[in-house]
Amino acid sequence: MQEIYHNLFQETISYSDRHMSPRNLYLIRQPGRSLMVDTSFRFERDWESLRGMVETLGVSYKELDVFITHDHPDHTGLVPALQELGASVYMNPEETRKRADLLHCYLADEESRIQNLRIVGVTKKDTPDVYEAVMEYTGRAYAERGKAQDFPFIPVHPGQTLEYGEYQFDVVSLKGHTFGQCGLHEKRHGFLFCGDQIMTTIVPIVGSQQKDLGLLKCYMESLGDMKHRYADCRILPCHYGPIADVEKEANRIILGYLDKCEIMKGILEEDGGMMTTRDVGVRAYGRSQGPPDYRHFVSCTQIWAKTFSCLEFMYGEGLVERCEREGIIYWKRWKQF
Repeated sequence: MQEIYHNLFQETISYSDRHMSPRNLYLIRQPGRSLMVDTSFRFERDWESLRGMVETLGVSYKELDVFITHDHPDHTGLVPALQELGASVYMNPEETRKRADLLHCYLADEESRIQNLRIVGVTKKDTPDVYEAVMEYTGRAYAERGKAQDFPFIPVHPGQTLEYGEYQFDVVSLKGHTFGQCGLHEKRHGFLFCGDQIMTTIVPIVGSQQKDLGLLKCYMESLGDMKHRYADCRILPCHYGPIADVEKEANRIILGYLDKCEIMKGILEEDGGMMTTRDVGVRAYGRSQGPPDYRHFVSCTQIWAKTFSCLEFMYGEGLVERCEREGIIYWKRWKQF
């Protein structure tokens, strides 16, 4: 654990699985109420790290507030455990309106699994091997991880201010990675808790399988805004290290998505027909047409969501056509006249 600002502490949880990004825990200790930004997975080891941080700093759970940037399991997994000990939780209620993560879409229940698989073109009739594999794996993952957790929280909205001793935070919208993600901007000290909106090393997932949500467009607009609004800020993400040059990282992420859109547009043009989200994603990301193994099925669901977001963005820009048949969404390169 290290003190990165006065009374602002960071603990990083690392994982042996290379597919899991290291997780940063932030805790602001103050004489009155203290503030934690997000939690972590509902793993025993993560709970030990979080609990050790709180107790080492002498913070009372009953005087602890937890600000949730967005409702993903690596950020909310330990919320119920903290609430049982008396902590209060704050989150933007928009986060509960449109969910597209693995737990809520694929592990929630069998009906949700079937519906979300059908949207991207995986059905028992048309792709039986992939369908059966994913249904089996989601059942297994459900048993290991548990169902998606709905928890009570105190609503907080962009534009509000939260004060903790020497720190005064403006709640700011960072829509894109999720529908209602928010960050905390501390103007006087010049830093921003950004959730998963921007980070080094990887391109954050814009996970959506819902028509006309426009999440990728919102995300790129948000990153463009971040480059100017927080140019002089130190960005504190929930994964990997702090970011000093926000413009550089924002440009890298935006270009990454635009490059993927160009690849998908080329795939549709080459095929010439109507393609499912999964078929486009398989070609764009170089994955096998066959069913994934258990280790990689999570990344497959993420690829489907990212592919859908890119195609939905291009549809909004008038670059591709879209139609729906029996719950399956198909895509085609826009006709050139």
